[in-house]
Amino acid sequence: TLGMTSDFETLAKLARRGDPAFASVPRQQCVAAARAYVEERWAEIRKRHSAAESGNGQRGASGSTVLRLLTEAADTVIRGVADFGLYETRNRRALLSRISICALGGYGRGEMSPQSDLDLCLLYDNQLDQDVKTLNAYLVPFLWDVGFRAGYALHSVAEAMDLAGSDPKVFISFAQARLILGDNTTFARLKLLLADRRARNVEHVLRFVRQRERPEELPGIHRDLYDPEPDVKENVGGLRDFHAGLWMIMLTYGPMTLDDLQRLGHITEDEQLEAVEARDFLWRIRNEIHFHTGKPDNQLTFALQERLARAFGYVAVRGNQAEAGVRGAMDRLMQDYYAAAASARRFLNLASRLCDNQMQMDFDGPVSHTRSGVAIHQGHVCAGMHDRQWFKQEPARMMELVWECARRKLPLSEATKRRIKDCKGVIGYDFRSNDVVRRFFVAICNRPLQAGFALRQAAETGLLGAYLPEFEAVKGIVRYEDFHSYPVDEHTLRAVEALAEVPRMEGPVAMSLQRSLEHIHDPYILVMAILCHDLGKVAGEEHTEAGVRIVKDIGARMGLSEDDTERIAFLVQHHMAMTNLSMYRDIDDMDIVNGFAGTMKTVDRLRELLLLSFADLSAVGPNVWTDWKGALLLKLYLRAERILQGRATAMDEEFWTLPKAKKVHELAPEAMKPDVEAYLRGLGERYFLSFSPKRIVSHIECLEAARRDGLALRCLNHETTGMSEVVVATRDRHGLFAEIAGSFTAHLIDVQGAAVFTTPDGYAIDCFTVVGAANRRPLTKKQFQGVESLLRKVLLEGEGIQEYVDNARRGLFSLMQPKVPLRTRIDFDDACSRTDTVIDIETGDRTGLLYDMARVLAELGVDFQSARIVTDAIRVRDSFYVRMNGRKLDDESSKAVVRSGLEQAIRPMPSAETKAGSS
Repeated sequence: TLGMTSDFETLAKLARRGDPAFASVPRQQCVAAARAYVEERWAEIRKRHSAAESGNGQRGASGSTVLRLLTEAADTVIRGVADFGLYETRNRRALLSRISICALGGYGRGEMSPQSDLDLCLLYDNQLDQDVKTLNAYLVPFLWDVGFRAGYALHSVAEAMDLAGSDPKVFISFAQARLILGDNTTFARLKLLLADRRARNVEHVLRFVRQRERPEELPGIHRDLYDPEPDVKENVGGLRDFHAGLWMIMLTYGPMTLDDLQRLGHITEDEQLEAVEARDFLWRIRNEIHFHTGKPDNQLTFALQERLARAFGYVAVRGNQAEAGVRGAMDRLMQDYYAAAASARRFLNLASRLCDNQMQMDFDGPVSHTRSGVAIHQGHVCAGMHDRQWFKQEPARMMELVWECARRKLPLSEATKRRIKDCKGVIGYDFRSNDVVRRFFVAICNRPLQAGFALRQAAETGLLGAYLPEFEAVKGIVRYEDFHSYPVDEHTLRAVEALAEVPRMEGPVAMSLQRSLEHIHDPYILVMAILCHDLGKVAGEEHTEAGVRIVKDIGARMGLSEDDTERIAFLVQHHMAMTNLSMYRDIDDMDIVNGFAGTMKTVDRLRELLLLSFADLSAVGPNVWTDWKGALLLKLYLRAERILQGRATAMDEEFWTLPKAKKVHELAPEAMKPDVEAYLRGLGERYFLSFSPKRIVSHIECLEAARRDGLALRCLNHETTGMSEVVVATRDRHGLFAEIAGSFTAHLIDVQGAAVFTTPDGYAIDCFTVVGAANRRPLTKKQFQGVESLLRKVLLEGEGIQEYVDNARRGLFSLMQPKVPLRTRIDFDDACSRTDTVIDIETGDRTGLLYDMARVLAELGVDFQSARIVTDAIRVRDSFYVRMNGRKLDDESSKAVVRSGLEQAIRPMPSAETKAGSS
């Protein structure tokens, strides 16, 4: 009898020869042999992929090698299974003369991933006879039984053409089809008809493909190249960008590979090598995800980032520094990922310009000459069109062209970018210290509304990194300890670009930003401070002092005056001060405001820092800048400005008389209108700034219900942010904050933000921003009702919360682990408040973290006066204003006890200990 694992190909040969012995082989044996062959070949290929994990110093196979091997193995299976099926037909040779078995999709391109669908089409010419039906009926269930996810279709050539004509996706799929078995004439006829249709209908299909160029037309979850957990196939910068770029070229010029593009001079050798390397790296990542999960997943989650960093050999630190090693390895992995993703995006843009005929080195059509060597052509700044030595003869011209971009708000042409890239080698110390270059650079920065656009052009050519090596040094750096969603260089460019948004903004914060921008005497000081504010991160997260040293080095090298250098260094040194004070400290305390104003010393510095703080926050990540944060910054700014202008004794305008307060009064129910002013005055200006009039009225109604019923909750889902706002109103008591946080944990809900307020008569209005822990979505009606029901049991009926939390966590221990291993920092600040100690905590986020910290503090007798909770996808920074026995934690022994308790709460026990402890 034939064996299972090694004789699949033997069985296929028997069937192909029409050997009578095959007739006695049961179908199940054929299926088992095919399945064993697939498992054996996939295991061999995985071993080649994973060679780096063996510890023998070998590097795993390239992504392209793995795809090729998987494609070849799949081809062998398809041909063998087709041989089995053809054995059942009356005339194998006749049938093969009029059918083609074609590979489609990624399999058709020869890019078969470990868990990809096996996309096939059985193509036939003329009539669908019984033999075709017999083969078709055999292939589909057989491939399913083998274990393939088969995307399978049966079409005549005419049907395939009709489908291709009506659906661009089908057109592209058939245009990239590959013949596996059967008649080449049938397959070629389809290809010829598609080529003819491409010539006639190319614009229709090209419009569909070019949607990929516009991120706003992609699904929201795929729009961000710098997503912390990206989809390596569909996100901007994913493999789909390479696919779309090559599709564009195919539709415009015919099928071409990257090698073809370079050979024909459409792209340079450097551009080809960059694209090849980036695509292969993305392929390797996707292969590892598929091999490891055993599923067609493409999302590079935090858990998989740790796995891949280890698998690809990024981890080198061991022992008691292992955690820092893992974190650093994940940083470097994602640094390489974002670099590859940016390369994928550049290739897509390059393909787009190639299709638009913008890649030519010589120009047709009208050219507007600004002066010798510089021209405007098709909305682009061009230079050195007829003189390849134009930049080398006078290197300062490179910076001059960036100045032209700023002055005209026009991008560089692709050909000009290439020329600058080719000339970067001439940039050395002489260029960086050249007075003419400095003057052009300062002129660029003195146009704050255009500087971001122009500096982005300089960065894309590599000129900015060559002129400022300190900027090049932070390129692609990812810091998980940082709250930024983007690598340092991308965050910096986005921060400068944010200044261009100021004139288009509306509201009181916008007015102050616009006024500040108009009154800045030397805008280039601000722009250079934004460029330099995070350069110190090259050495680590503690970057401020390093940043100041870098500024002084840059100033000396460029030839800036000592005064200008000191002004830039001052802003870099204090670039976090305004954000930290406004978001994490009580700026109703005039001691804090006086200290801040004393640091600023002048209104000019204050204006520059306001704009720097806005730019920095705007570039942290999507939706990070909010009206609430802007209002807090503005409040601190206005108070400090009054002090610096000698109006320190002037009182704040009574906020309960402002137009916003009048709007609250208008919206409030008639019976509550008399109480609105007292309500606002009682909760204070921070509360007033934090919410819209509509939300404040909702809170007033919630508070009235709590006074009547003992407890009231409200929930509002925000689809734009994908979160829910939950308001809890009840009488304040010791441990209340922990009990509310515990009710969220018990229902596997993550707290993303919290603001705690107490009325003069002892009622709490606690506002939480939350998402479901499992799906990161707003709460369902059932989830909210569960939280409300549990809080009634705990707050009104006296039940304990801990048992509910323990029950929720059993079997779901993974949710208790930080998504990324981050360093925990716990600091105590006794100086910023006369009455309270502020505990600042930074650590990795996980489900139930806020509850665990709040519970420990409550058990230690610590009372919350207020809290500032800020959480992103992986990190938290919480600031708690607390007292113990009615006073500050002003002795070291108390702080040591609190620190120890918080550290234990932040780092949960191993799962076995947890289960033992709860039994």
